Amino acid sequence: MGCTKNHSRTWNNWILIVISIVGPLCSDPADAAFAVKSAFTLGELYTDNIFFTKDKDHDFVTTLTPTLSILYAPAGEIAPTLNLNISPSGLIFARHSELNNFGDNLNVNGGYTYQYSPRLSFNVSDVLGRQGGYSLGPLTQGVFQLPSTPTSPPPIGGTLPGQGNQNLSNFTSGQANSQIWNNFALLGTYLYRPDMNFTGGYTNNVVHYIDQGGTDLYQTIGVRGVYNWRRDHNLHAGYWISIYTTRNDGTSVVNNFDFGDDYFSNIQIQLSPTLTLAASTGISFNTGNSGPTVANNSNVTIIKIWETATLSAGLQQGLTPSFAVSSISNTTSLYSYFNMRLTEKLNAIAGVNFALYRTDDGNFRTFQTSSGLQYQFNPWLSSNLFYSYRWSDTSSRAAAASSNVLQAGIVRANSVYVSLTAAFDLWPNAGLARSISSSALSPIVRTPFPVTIPAPSSTPTPVP
Repeated sequence: MGCTKNHSRTWNNWILIVISIVGPLCSDPADAAFAVKSAFTLGELYTDNIFFTKDKDHDFVTTLTPTLSILYAPAGEIAPTLNLNISPSGLIFARHSELNNFGDNLNVNGGYTYQYSPRLSFNVSDVLGRQGGYSLGPLTQGVFQLPSTPTSPPPIGGTLPGQGNQNLSNFTSGQANSQIWNNFALLGTYLYRPDMNFTGGYTNNVVHYIDQGGTDLYQTIGVRGVYNWRRDHNLHAGYWISIYTTRNDGTSVVNNFDFGDDYFSNIQIQLSPTLTLAASTGISFNTGNSGPTVANNSNVTIIKIWETATLSAGLQQGLTPSFAVSSISNTTSLYSYFNMRLTEKLNAIAGVNFALYRTDDGNFRTFQTSSGLQYQFNPWLSSNLFYSYRWSDTSSRAAAASSNVLQAGIVRANSVYVSLTAAFDLWPNAGLARSISSSALSPIVRTPFPVTIPAPSSTPTPVP
């Protein structure tokens, strides 16, 4: 019955997304822009560890991925305020034909930003995913997302990654790979005065283990205040309460306090070379019956943007869920991401992510590095070459045995993925895509929506 209840939460979240879509479609077309796009990706993957176990088993996998995208923007917006993307995948295995399927790997994600007034805005996002009983690793460059500072507003029409269980699913072994997850987020931003604003929100993250059974539920609700003390300083302080209900260890409640400063921050980081440095510290208390009870809660993010490149790095420390492996974890994460436009049509990326989980049942570590090239032949045809290395070390057999999600010891996997993607416009004009849709090729947002010059306004610009 618990599983049914969680699936109900998932569908309730998607009802909110559907309502967000239907509302804009009822607007006067003269005041808004609406577009429907599609894409088809044909790829070939080689992995030397298809189940991510110590006993490696290699395979070649052909991937077939159609994508349908729906976008909406009010008049005058250069970025869509609503994005909905549906991407099922068909997989053909060369050596494990019993795994051939269409739809075992599925991703549906949507985001909507609503500007209620010049002072108040809302962002709702949902990411629904499914993967089968194998471990192909990351198939796209999106595995490394550009980190945001604590005072940054949510991306317009974008989705939020949630608790990061998708990344940890790249390290699960055997039948534990078969999962369904849903990440829902509702955030609001209120401009109290030109130099002060408040943000608050609620997130709901569900992970259901199909073959092993059981469901994890992670919920967080909180608020943060931001004070623009000086031009280059955004002082902030916040309180968040997290409720973690795992399939093995019951429910734990974590109270998180943080405060800090963004240095050299600039909301226009995509328009000129800019350095952003954000630092936060605080403390987290676990009032549950398992896991660490107190931990330092820190976050450091550095973002540097040049004319043709972006470098970001960060460190996060605090109490987090361990995603069915054990109870609450005192987790330290280090990550870095680099993106560079080599030529007008060629783009390069690289990223590293390391996490150390410390739980009552023992410690485990995960490491992942990826790099790739993307070439845009023309506005509707592009190709990708992508390499990924994954590594996990579960030194404690107790941590591995308590969940059957990770194998004890060290597990490694290498994968290479090459793909070709064709993009199409379906509405308002049907045919091959007429504009480059990859944001990786340029820091400037390009959309099919018209741009109008807004009327003069005396309303103050929100502080980031």
